[in-house]
Amino acid sequence: MQLFKAFRKKSIELFKFIKSIFSKKTLKKIIDEFTNPNQSDGLKAFSAGLGIFMGIIPVWGLQTLAAIFVAVTFRLNKALVVVFSQISFPPFLPLILFLSYRIGKHWTGAAGRADINRQLEQYLYGSITLALVAGISVGLITYLVLKLANAMKQYRFRTALKLPSRG
Repeated sequence: MQLFKAFRKKSIELFKFIKSIFSKKTLKKIIDEFTNPNQSDGLKAFSAGLGIFMGIIPVWGLQTLAAIFVAVTFRLNKALVVVFSQISFPPFLPLILFLSYRIGKHWTGAAGRADINRQLEQYLYGSITLALVAGISVGLITYLVLKLANAMKQYRFRTALKLPSRG
């Protein structure tokens, strides 16, 4: 009976935590970090890409701490780095592990059964490759989306004031 009560208590705490992550207040803070005019689009995009990289790279259990350390060291947008480093959230973890293992097969050339060291090596090579590719891709996509959003904002501003476009 005690085990059930402890499980129930932990389940309620987990639900509250997950609910707080997806609350309107938290999402507003994340959006505010993206729209912060004191930081360049390049810095925001680099922060997002680095967050994805740090979330996939195999430093098990230390991804968030490593992401915070790197963000502070390079003076990046800490909130964006931490948010994007949460890619290893449980629903995505099986996909990340699968892709890491499959990508590593191209590096190691592993065929069939091998010993555990060979499989671990395959996973490590694959996860580092996946982290690099995903980080660069997310960084570029974030940069393009931010530039597009700024262009749309300027267009709306110009049309509202009826200013001639720069051309």
